[in-house]
Formats: sequence, C-alpha cells, structure tokens
Amino acid sequence: MTRILFSVDGTAPLDAQLARIAAQAPLPPFSAQARAFVTDFARRVFALPVLRDHPELATLAHWFRPAAQEHLSRRLQSPANEHLLARGLVFHLAPANVDVLFAYAWLMSVLAGNRNVARLSQKPSAQREALVSILHAMRAEGLHDDVLQRSVLLTYPHDDATTTLLSRQCHARIIWGGDATVAKIRSLPLAPLALELAFPDRFGVAAIDAATLAASDDAELGQLAHRFINDVLWFGQQACSSPRTLYWVGTADTVEAARARFWAAVRAQSGQVADEPAALMARVTDAHLMAALAPGLHAGSALGSYPLTLNAGRADGRLRELQSGHGLVVDVRLGSLVELAPQLDDRDQTLVQHGFSREALVALLDQLGNRALDRIVPFGRALDFHPVWDGTDLLDVLTRKITLPGN
Repeated sequence: MTRILFSVDGTAPLDAQLARIAAQAPLPPFSAQARAFVTDFARRVFALPVLRDHPELATLAHWFRPAAQEHLSRRLQSPANEHLLARGLVFHLAPANVDVLFAYAWLMSVLAGNRNVARLSQKPSAQREALVSILHAMRAEGLHDDVLQRSVLLTYPHDDATTTLLSRQCHARIIWGGDATVAKIRSLPLAPLALELAFPDRFGVAAIDAATLAASDDAELGQLAHRFINDVLWFGQQACSSPRTLYWVGTADTVEAARARFWAAVRAQSGQVADEPAALMARVTDAHLMAALAPGLHAGSALGSYPLTLNAGRADGRLRELQSGHGLVVDVRLGSLVELAPQLDDRDQTLVQHGFSREALVALLDQLGNRALDRIVPFGRALDFHPVWDGTDLLDVLTRKITLPGN
C-alpha cells in the first residue's frame, strides 16, 4: 500500500497526486523561490533536536547553505546560444542504507526547478522523519507553496505496478540501490524520452603512504585516526564510499610499524561510534567466511576488536563483496601505489588516501584498465557528497539545454 509521507494534498490517491504535480510548470533553474526554500530547509535542519545524534544531517544542511547554492548555480553557466530549463518530473528511488542520501539529489533537483516524486525506504528512520517533519511545518506555516506544490514524498512496498506508473510519467529516473534493485527497476518501462541514472553497488578503498604516517606526531596521528573513523564506522560501513580495504604502501618494516601506531590510535577513539552486538556478530561471521575462501588471509587483531582487521596479501572486489561492513577492514601491503591498479575493478568507486602526491595519484589512474575510481579524497571526506557522483554530473541530468540561434 502506498503511503504519502508528504504532499500538499496527502489524502489524494496516487494517480490524483501525479495528475496534480504534472499540471505544475517547472520553475527556472535556481529560481528565487527554490533558493529560498532550500535555504530555509537547511536552516531548519540545523535546528532539529536529533542533530546531535545524527551529524550527517548537519553536513547536509551545510552543503546547501546559500554560498554552496551559488557555487552549484555557477556550474550551470552556459554559452549564449544555449538556454537552461528544468528536466521536468524526476522520480527518485532512495537507498535504504544511508537515510539522508536521497535528500541531496532531491534538493539539487528542487534547485534545478524540477517537479519531484521520491520513493523512500519503508525502514523506520529518525533522520527521514525529521526531514519530512520540516516539510509539514513549512506547509502548516503557509511557506514556500511554489516549491511544496511540486514535491511528493512517499513510500510503498516493492511493487512493479506502482513503480511503472511513476516511471511512465517521469522525465528522469534516479535509482539508488544494490545491483539487484537496479536490475529490477531497469526492467520496468520508462517514458521514451526519460533519462535514467543508476547508482548500484560500489566499494570504497583506502591507501596510506606508510613513511608519511611514520613521520606524523601523535597529534597528527590522532586527527588522522578520527577522520578514518568518520569514513568507516558511520552508517555501519554501509555507504558505497566507506573503505573496506586499507592498502599500505612502503617497505615491510615501515608498514608494520605504521600499522601498529595507526590501529592503536583508531581503536582508542572507535568508541565514539557505538558498536552493536549484531554488528560484532556480522563482522566475525564475515571474517571466518573470508578466511575460508581467501588462502593466506589471517586476523590482524583480536576478533572482538572494533574495527576488526584482517591481513591479506591481496584484496580485490571479490573479497570486498564478501564483507557486509560493520567495522571490518582488510589490510594489504603494496610496494608502490601503482600496484593497487590490478586489485581494483569497476565497482571500486572511492579511494580515500593519505600521504600521496597528485603525481602519484595520476600515475595510478593511468594504470587502470577499467572504470574503477570515480573519486579520490583525503581521509575524513569519504562520505562527502559531490554534484559529480560516480562520474556523472547530476546537474546535467536534472536540467536540459535548449540550443538557440547563434549571433
């Protein structure tokens, strides 16, 4: 059964909701109305009572502050013989593993001027409920009607008929989900002129130059450990960009010493992110499965450690897909960064790195024989959102360009 989470007419059936929203003309990209709505939305996120327990909400609000909106709008500057319009009606299928991720694409789509229908997960979520409550508060206060009229947030069980109904009326379909979810939805009809953008299963990996870490003092090491914890342990390591493998680059002696210092610093701070009994059971189970299927892999720490580390001579995507997250990291030593290239495949999205020059990173990219790596970021930035995601500029999908006669 479809449940409307937010609409200006929440009691209407879905077909009536679609008819109403389809009758609304798109707004111009980065209109005053859209900017005012997003600015107010971000301000209200900062005031949420749940903000202390969910710092990812503060990150979302900061990402859409007025200065950031202006930066996004400058990405859309077009030549004199092109004119930008909204794409039209965008159908968002949000992920279940990272509750706030849908809000980035949805708010970008609002700024682009689109009408939006977002199907959210049925899993209970304090973050989701807090964000939806902001929309209801705006509606009750009589604010931002031009924007609120153009958005419907709903949830429903996996249902091909409902998804097809929405897909046939949209101008862009954006899918966040696992490979099976993406394959299933892609099998459903889409309006002939609609674009589709899918974000399936991807992995994150990390790399540290051991000599650089060895030269760090205790304060620098503590900061690096804190940033690594933010990358790995938030969201239970479920985000596609959360590192599952840590590659150490350097001589055996240097790596061994650096590992000892680094993991001691990480575990000294890991209590900042709660560890659940179910998460402990999941990573221990995964560790035993991986040890059985990957000869030479062995525990790098006690099984009760958080995070739990496994040492391996090699770790590629086949090993990463055995991991369900929850604070399990595979440690691998490399002699040079370019040796990482053969261990990456198309599913490896993000490289979180520390201690490497731009030249070394470019040399690694030049050795890739596939489409691995869409992002390289410093430690602490794995979970940052960017308008270019998985190599695609979202604003290109959320808008369309009309060519005009030249001068």
